[in-house]
Amino acid sequence: MQFPDDQTLIARGKYSTLSAERKAQLKRVQDICRTIQGEVIHVLRDCEDTPPADGSHLKTLEICLANLQKARDRITEVSNEMNQIKPDAWGGE
Repeated sequence: MQFPDDQTLIARGKYSTLSAERKAQLKRVQDICRTIQGEVIHVLRDCEDTPPADGSHLKTLEICLANLQKARDRITEVSNEMNQIKPDAWGGE
């Protein structure tokens, strides 16, 4: 088998590493979204009480949203890096 030149192989390695990071962040987003889905029912039930007594679920949602923003920002950063490396790794535009 004939391998591409070293520069292309290095670019493909970087691309692969970034792709793995992107997949990890996507899994992080999925987990956060599942947590959010579970927490909103507790928030609803709490708000149905007279008066609401447990604000802990809202705090969990705040934490989830902050983590979701961080994950999204990282996905954006990694995706931009992948787009820059892609032409060197795989050719074309």
